[in-house]
Amino acid sequence: MKVLIICSNPASSIFGKRIPFKGTDCVFANELSKAGLTGFDCVIDLEFEEHPERISSYKKTSIPVLIGSVVYTLKELQAEELPIARFNHWPLFINRNCIEFSTERLELFQDIFNHWQVPFHKTADVPGFVSARTVSMIVNEAFMAGQENVSSISEMDTAMKLGTNYPHGPFEWCNEVGEKRIIQLLQKLATEDERYQPAESLLSYKAKN
Repeated sequence: MKVLIICSNPASSIFGKRIPFKGTDCVFANELSKAGLTGFDCVIDLEFEEHPERISSYKKTSIPVLIGSVVYTLKELQAEELPIARFNHWPLFINRNCIEFSTERLELFQDIFNHWQVPFHKTADVPGFVSARTVSMIVNEAFMAGQENVSSISEMDTAMKLGTNYPHGPFEWCNEVGEKRIIQLLQKLATEDERYQPAESLLSYKAKN
């Protein structure tokens, strides 16, 4: 299987697997236009969220396409019936031992993930999947608590890790994932439910990443 991976900086691993995956030939490109899609069996776009206009090219191909899209859903991209799946590409999440993805073409992508020996979990086609939505809300609540002088950043990170056995505290999550990604997701969710509105302190925060 020949796989085109689109990203600015070639990754050494994704989906918890070293690149190239077993039985694959992986080719990196920093732009879709420079590589084209001819001759590839699958495409993985790690930067789709920064370039959603690429969906027009993916709609014209019959090969399977995996787009890193936590915010944009297949429904709003009008790609529900196509051989396209969206997956959680956020830092830390992309290399977990089970990838979150959404598609209407389940059997097609099941075969691909099984071929790569990548565990997967199909979720509903909603912004944030499960993990990103949950973590973003936790991050937002921590920033709101900080605004109310409930505790310090380091104390809240420690309390979350000790109290829930999470691998990271809310501010550590924010630094690793990036505040821009979290804010973008929260603002998208807030269009349907105002409880997701980002905290003022989060909007002005500069993550250490």
